[in-house]
Amino acid sequence: MGIGALNPGNYVEAVSDAVSIGDLTRAADLATAALRDNLRHPAFFNARALHLQEQGRLPEALAEFQQALAFMPNDPTLLNAIGLCAVRANRAQEGLAAFERALAAQPDNPVTHFRKGWAHTSAGDPDAARKSYERAVALKPDYAEALAALASIAAREEKPELARDYAARSLAIDPAEPTAIIALAMVENAAGEYAKAEALIREEMKDKRAIGHTRGVLLGFLGDALDGQGRTADAFAAYTAKGTEFRRLHEARLGHIPSATKMMGSLAAYLESTPAERWKAGAMPKAVVQGPREHVFLLGFLRSGTTLLERILDMHPDVVNLEERDTLTSLSQQFMTVPTGLDRLAALEGRALDEARESYWRGVRAFGIEPEGKVFIDKQPLNTFNLPLIAKLFPEAKILFAVRDPRDVLFSCFRRHFEVNPVMYEFLDLVSGAHFYDAVMNVGEIGRAKLPLTLLEHRYEDMIEDFDGRVRAVCDFLNIDWTDSMRDFSSKARETAIRSPSAAQVRRPLYGEGVGQWRRYAAEFAPAQPILARWIERFGYQTD
Repeated sequence: MGIGALNPGNYVEAVSDAVSIGDLTRAADLATAALRDNLRHPAFFNARALHLQEQGRLPEALAEFQQALAFMPNDPTLLNAIGLCAVRANRAQEGLAAFERALAAQPDNPVTHFRKGWAHTSAGDPDAARKSYERAVALKPDYAEALAALASIAAREEKPELARDYAARSLAIDPAEPTAIIALAMVENAAGEYAKAEALIREEMKDKRAIGHTRGVLLGFLGDALDGQGRTADAFAAYTAKGTEFRRLHEARLGHIPSATKMMGSLAAYLESTPAERWKAGAMPKAVVQGPREHVFLLGFLRSGTTLLERILDMHPDVVNLEERDTLTSLSQQFMTVPTGLDRLAALEGRALDEARESYWRGVRAFGIEPEGKVFIDKQPLNTFNLPLIAKLFPEAKILFAVRDPRDVLFSCFRRHFEVNPVMYEFLDLVSGAHFYDAVMNVGEIGRAKLPLTLLEHRYEDMIEDFDGRVRAVCDFLNIDWTDSMRDFSSKARETAIRSPSAAQVRRPLYGEGVGQWRRYAAEFAPAQPILARWIERFGYQTD
């Protein structure tokens, strides 16, 4: 029966039937026709949302889900759908809010607790994720996916026996549960048992569920297993295949929007053309100045040693840190994404400027941090993009700019698994990742020339070679005294939940194996090398 032949009363049934058999295109077409006829029902908006979600158009899907929610605001099934869609769209906090509302309606639903754990994982909060997964298992002891998720957290926290226990319990229920296998492979890689990890992964990749996201993750850990065996060509092929798989999965969502590299280029062009005088700001109000003793932004680029330096400084009794929380996101969206916003930022003064500063500090305190009288460190590597915002709002802040050999940075970003957002999408290909690094560093360089910044450049390799000397230089910059406890940063890190992907590395004592990793892949690096050449020379690294 064609759409035109339907009576108004039959639309809901027809849409529901199309959804039930997975024909989302027809369901969406029927729903659109019904809405065009001025009919309103949550099934119509839900069908359109599901179709948009299938196409990777997640923000549009969320808007349709919200329309459906207006009809049935406490429906747990719809709230779960909204939560899943929000997390996939990298809007984890919205997802968490939806799952909380779903649990208010159905507090003992193990699936919703599991999904809430997934949202916490996406938000980089392993402690909260663990609690949600544990609650899911308490409600459903044979919940293989939740047990596997707990195994994965334990593996990432380098608790091998706990990881093996959770994985074994999961695999007893489902012998091919992908996340449990991945957790075991992580444990074997961490123990240096690379051949065992490779065997586990290759066997799992035969499973029919080893597709899409799961396949991409498996390929990444396969690359690590092959790298550990010195099979660099095979490892690079695995990392490349991982990137190809994730690019295919996320192209519909991210491939059509302006790239992060292009946005950085636009910002650099704006800064280049704007007189330095526009960014001068008056002294901050006394009430704000009396907040932290020192306000510090630790930035640079991903995988440049920012987490390591943060954990070292965290050993000082006068230091508090925020550990990679998004404190500038809302302000950045207002001012940093379009030229008109940058114009408004440059002209910001008086009460409007004070309100922007107060908004920032409210956000800091909402994360449970009280910075008053302390040296407060706000670590977010890619806040390099926000240098104009930082300079305008906080002219008395200090900038710790982390630097590491650009080739090691790029290789680490290329091989590691991150949640895929517009920034991480750039690293799915080595050359596109190199262009992104070049664009970010260009913003940093222009910012340092044009903006009133108090900045210290901190090289990762220098600290590896002379720990006490380089950390003392940082302490002098921050006006704090050196303490011997800083040498023991790894012991505290082992007892702390760390949000950064670098968590495993900073739980180890200082080591130099991360220096020059790219050299083992020098042949594969040939296409990216010319893009990075400017920064290799600028930061004082050998070109060969």
